[in-house]
Amino acid sequence: MIVTEAAVRATWSPEHHAIRDHYGDRSEERSGVPLMQRIEEGLIILGELDASEEAMRAFCLHPLFLADDDLVRHGQDFMDRVEADPIVIMLVMEFRSRANAWTSDRIHLSGTGPSPNGLEGLPSGLPSAGPIDAVKDMLIADKVQGRKAFIRHDRGRHPRSDALDVYFDQWLLALGVGLDEYEELCAAIDIAAARRGR
Repeated sequence: MIVTEAAVRATWSPEHHAIRDHYGDRSEERSGVPLMQRIEEGLIILGELDASEEAMRAFCLHPLFLADDDLVRHGQDFMDRVEADPIVIMLVMEFRSRANAWTSDRIHLSGTGPSPNGLEGLPSGLPSAGPIDAVKDMLIADKVQGRKAFIRHDRGRHPRSDALDVYFDQWLLALGVGLDEYEELCAAIDIAAARRGR
């Protein structure tokens, strides 16, 4: 597991403090996993990718701005309270744009139909990380961590399990993350959790 100086600085950043204050000790409803665990695991992946400190700080912030309601609710209040770097805010907004352009709720599967493997209703084309490397790193962290959690807690049990499998597979394909890299990044999360005794 790689622990970079950027990762250490990111955990002391105003963005990390903001999301920690926002999440507190709350957990995900379905899995019971602490919400902050998603951020910490994403930072581990970003460290493995040797991502920039700005990407890590933006990853900390992204949940506050991802949904439209959250953008409205947190936008001005956050800017009034936290002195975030404008580059970090730009990365958050670009991540938001890319992630929201290809969401799982737009995937509908059918056992019959003209498309290969019965896939219908997919958003056109593959998802795209766009031209900014830091945003691509953030999306890799988000999708690898999300797929790992999905497999552990929801695969085969979630009502849209098949659609979510397609969603994560398409994102990882578009991001150029093969099975070996995916497994290495997941292993880094597991090693960090074992070291913390989780």
